Amino acid sequence: MEKIDHFIHPHPLVLVDQEPGDHGSRKGFCSGCKKAVGVYCEDCEKAAEGYCYRCEEELEGSSYGCGECGFFLHKKCAELQREIVNHPLHPQHPLILLGRPYPTAFCDFCWKRIRFSYRCNSCNFDLDFRCAMHPQFVAQEFQKLQHFSHHHPWILVEDLEIQTKEKVCSGCREPMYKSSPFYCCPNCIFYLHKKCAELPLKINHPADRKHPLKLLAKPPPHQEKCSCHLCTKSYEGFVYYCSVCKFDFRAADAFLRTITAEIHEHPLNPISGTISFVCNACGTDGNHVCFTCVECNLFLHSDCTSLRRTIKIIRHPHRLSHIYFFQDDEAGKRECNICHDDINLGYGSYSCSDCNYFAHVNCAIDEDLLEDEKSKLSDDLTAISPAFQQIKPGEIKHFSHKHNLILRDDGVEDGQSCEGCMRSISTSFYYCAQCNFFLCKCCVHEIPKKARHWTCRHLRELRFYSIFPCYYCKFWSSGFGYYCNACREIMCVRCHEILDTRIENIEGQEHFLFFDHKYEGKCYGCDGYCNRRGFRCKDKKYNFALNYRCLVLPKTARYKYDDHALKLTYRDDHDLSQCYCDICEEDRDPKQWFYHCAYCDVSAHPNCVLWKSPFVKLGKPFRIGDHKHPVTLVKIDFYPPKCNKCGKPCRDDLSIRCTEPDCTYIFHWDCYQKREHFRIWYLLHRD
Repeated sequence: MEKIDHFIHPHPLVLVDQEPGDHGSRKGFCSGCKKAVGVYCEDCEKAAEGYCYRCEEELEGSSYGCGECGFFLHKKCAELQREIVNHPLHPQHPLILLGRPYPTAFCDFCWKRIRFSYRCNSCNFDLDFRCAMHPQFVAQEFQKLQHFSHHHPWILVEDLEIQTKEKVCSGCREPMYKSSPFYCCPNCIFYLHKKCAELPLKINHPADRKHPLKLLAKPPPHQEKCSCHLCTKSYEGFVYYCSVCKFDFRAADAFLRTITAEIHEHPLNPISGTISFVCNACGTDGNHVCFTCVECNLFLHSDCTSLRRTIKIIRHPHRLSHIYFFQDDEAGKRECNICHDDINLGYGSYSCSDCNYFAHVNCAIDEDLLEDEKSKLSDDLTAISPAFQQIKPGEIKHFSHKHNLILRDDGVEDGQSCEGCMRSISTSFYYCAQCNFFLCKCCVHEIPKKARHWTCRHLRELRFYSIFPCYYCKFWSSGFGYYCNACREIMCVRCHEILDTRIENIEGQEHFLFFDHKYEGKCYGCDGYCNRRGFRCKDKKYNFALNYRCLVLPKTARYKYDDHALKLTYRDDHDLSQCYCDICEEDRDPKQWFYHCAYCDVSAHPNCVLWKSPFVKLGKPFRIGDHKHPVTLVKIDFYPPKCNKCGKPCRDDLSIRCTEPDCTYIFHWDCYQKREHFRIWYLLHRD
């Protein structure tokens, strides 16, 4: 029986022959926690039974395995070389095969999200092992092309596909997603469609019958503030150009023919040359090559001929249909539900007749919002299983707790908070008769086990954490979090319940706010930065925007040395010399939000009142993977012990501590999460 010692696993691995049915009913279940996980368990960092730990593909044929741990590797995966020297895509340094998952890595060639890679730490460079060991790269045998547009030679890559829409062709500026074969510059990691690489260098075109047009790598300089199509779109790809007539257009527009398009029932004919028009499909101006339907007197941008009749976007639960005009008997205006500007009803838009939902064409087809047409997720987002089982009227079994929970409609003692959303309980709630465990009624009945959210294309799973970082508001939190396995991010339930449109009743702001996924600028509440995640006012002259963090701030909060609740306040009209924080005694910006007690005339920064972690449950024991005893999260005021990592006292800061009195295990939370082996999914709550 052949055995090997492999660096990725502590026990010897035995060579076995695998058949698809060998794992029976255990297939798809984690060998550690026994939970149904599909292919890979994020909590235990293990491949599911019946799958290879390295490539996560089904086990079949020869493989190496450890029966004790349920750990298996395909024979070819086990025999991957540990180090690659002089790889064509990164010849300057050796690439080392990682033994542990790297949760945030992307392949720097195909841009697929990966767990295991060949990595160069010096350059922060990762290659998926499939790309690194592709036969062309191993043999270093390529068809090369010296193209006029680039100083390095290009190599032709076959049987590999780029896995992101963010990487574009240097020629046509269209996404490289799923394109194969293609040319690549291994030195610069630039890409070129094969058809773009083979464009003729000169052509004769009916738009300029006097002179041949020459292919250029990018448009020649135009006059300042030029309003032509290429300048308006900031186009930087290949163009055909006549230096005599100062005439140019995209290379993709040079070979247009009569076409049939899904967006229109009649053939569409190209118009040679450039004309000024308003596109009937999207309602925006055009001053370049277009298509026309003579029968219907329609003019369309060349890009708009590829529009679909119906689309699905992540911001709306139903499919949207394209219409060329909308007859409104009431002659009222329609507002785009994405950008909230008015829609010209005489031109094309997308709409949902069931919901009276309208969107500009260019807003709806934004790559950040469009759903994948091949997605297997149901359009009906209401068909989602609840997170609890009804035992009898007034009694449930919730996935987050080991005991049954009982409904209670009367009041609760002061200071009790919901274990799910970590907010104070003020209405009906569920409680455990055996434990000090509470869930507000909203968290039970309005939060399903799996759900879609308008920020993401994927189905998210509700999990119960001892502590986790919300990817959106950046607060550390306990309780419920929606985890997206595809995006590897967690969203707290407070962010999950925020709407993308018409957020009203923001004190100090007369207009509603809406989510702008392209907004980049300052947050009015905290002076932080909104990186494509801002909620802004429709009227841009007010320059008012908020980030998730400020939107989820509690309206009132308590500070340990104040007898009254402090109210979240949005502006301070006092003299600038009086604007300081009564807790840290540093200056405050009067334009930024703060907490204030009118009785005591106390004002303070939100971070000073809430600490760094206002939504973390303190004092509740739970288990982690690297310590034998239960631990708990604490904040220590007096006589704090020293952190095991940095040696400084754990005073007035979130810390993780062993519950055993004689055990000295304690870390600042900031120190604990920086340790090399830390993984946030270790901290799913375990009783």
